[in-house]
Formats: sequence, C-alpha cells, structure tokens
Amino acid sequence: MAIQFKPKLAPSIATLIVLPILMSLGFWQVDRAEFKRQKMDEYTARSEQEALKLKATDSPDLIKTADAMYQKFVVSGQYDAQHSFLIDNRVHQSQIGFYVVTPFRLGQSNNMILVNRGWIKGKRYRSELPEFKTTTKKISIKGTGYIPSKNFFAMGNVKINPQQFPAVIQNIDFPAISSVLKMKVYPFILRLEPGDKSGFVREWKVITSSPEKSESYAAQWFTMGLVVLLLFLRSCFKSNQEKTA
Repeated sequence: MAIQFKPKLAPSIATLIVLPILMSLGFWQVDRAEFKRQKMDEYTARSEQEALKLKATDSPDLIKTADAMYQKFVVSGQYDAQHSFLIDNRVHQSQIGFYVVTPFRLGQSNNMILVNRGWIKGKRYRSELPEFKTTTKKISIKGTGYIPSKNFFAMGNVKINPQQFPAVIQNIDFPAISSVLKMKVYPFILRLEPGDKSGFVREWKVITSSPEKSESYAAQWFTMGLVVLLLFLRSCFKSNQEKTA
C-alpha cells in the first residue's frame, strides 16, 4: 500500500501559524542568552579597570552612555538631601520596597549625578514612605555606572511634583529630573558600591537571569515546535491511510 502525503486544510493553517511563532521565540531566547554573555563579559572587563574620577568640570553633555556602563567612578561633592527620589516597586527577598536615588552635586558646579544608594523596605501602608537619612557633608563616593533598561527607563513618562520630596516615581527620566532640579544631570546612574557604610541594601545584579536559563527556555520552544510539526505530519499520513482502508 502506497503512502501519500496529503495534508488537510485546518492542520496546515494551524501549523503555518503556530510553528513560526514557536521557532521565533526559541531564536529570541538564543539571542537573549548571547546578549547576557556579552553583558557579563563587558562587566568583567570594566570591573578590572581602575576607577575614573569624574570631575566637576566634566560636562554631562559630553559623556557617552555606552562608555559609562559598568565603568567604575569616583566622585567628590555632596548629596542634595532635599531632592531624593524613590523608585517604586523594587523587590528584594520577596519584599516590596524602593530604590533610593539621590542627586549628588559635583564640587561647586551645576552638574548632578543620580546616585542609586540601594534598596529600602516599604512600609505597611502605601501612603507612608520609608524614612532615611542623607548626609550633607562634602564626601567622596565610589560606584559603578549603569544605564537603566527600557522597562525601568521611560523618557517623558515621569511626572514629578517639585513641591513634594522624596518623590515617588516608577522610572528614571533624566530630562524630567534635570528640569525639576534646574541642574544638568549626567545621563547614567551611579550604583553606590556595596561596601559603602551609608545603609540600604545593595546587591547589584549584572543580569536578572543566567544565559543558561534563556537557553533552557529556547530548548522548550524548539521542542514544542518539533511536537507541532510531528503532530501535523501524523495527521497527514493518518488521514491518507484511513482513506485507503
């Protein structure tokens, strides 16, 4: 008995729709894994370099964000204790809280760098904000440059009440913050080094999940695609055998 390949319309349409989607998701996860490895390599390479001293005379307009990512910096000046920002919905060990971001003025200039001082636990009621202290002394601090990802960085999406601080915001919007402070702001965040003794939780992550996890997701998508393809082929040959019988 000869076996012929004779696909039906409905399974063919379903396969043509579902299979490309599953394969695309698989390749997307493969790309994600490679992207994460590149980020880890970049972080490792720059973490071995000496810290750069960011001077008050270094204009924010001349700083390239790509050069600042994961670069270690030393800055001298003082915190603007009157204008801290609380980045909402930050989770640490299954607890909801905030990142405390405080502007840091370099020397006597009009240049500010936003310093992520770390995580602080939120209070029981959302209407109550956590309390924290900010020194106004002239100090030198060390940290690592960081560019917030797109889900954390939303230009033009942040509304800040200039009369209410600390200001609770969902995202970092450098132009909006610069406008409220009436100062120039560097286009990157300085993540305060974990060893700083100013309090807060600082467990900075280079990536949120490992490359291996993305690869395992890719394998799942590809496996599902293979299953869809096998079911499609089985339906084609099975229908032809039933007709011959």
